[in-house]
Amino acid sequence: MTSHRTLIVAALAAFAALAAVPGRAAGLGFLKETPLYYFGDADRKLMNAAVLAVLNADDGHSVQEWRNPRNGYSGKVQGTGKFRSEDGLDCRKLKIWMQARGVESESLYPVCRAGGGEWRLAAGKQLNATT
Repeated sequence: MTSHRTLIVAALAAFAALAAVPGRAAGLGFLKETPLYYFGDADRKLMNAAVLAVLNADDGHSVQEWRNPRNGYSGKVQGTGKFRSEDGLDCRKLKIWMQARGVESESLYPVCRAGGGEWRLAAGKQLNATT
């Protein structure tokens, strides 16, 4: 469902798209040291599906792994619990691990479900654990 796509996935995909085009990547050379630099559309789709599966799971500690059999790139998305923001939004923290061409990265992203049902980065929000 398009309405459930997360800004985190969109941000990752945007960075990957910028990094893949040398002329536009000025100042983004650090992305060459991340798996996103190597990801193609199929890799991003697999990662997006894993993120959405974890976000939509009832279990706040859900884990979803993905692997592209064509290039061997892979990743894992893990929920670290359910949270509530100070303004009452349902939130999650996602640990996202990915690898491509021997380059690995792991990041933690706090996200909250906005009023329209879409997930957004929870930048600057105080999150309190619920499970």
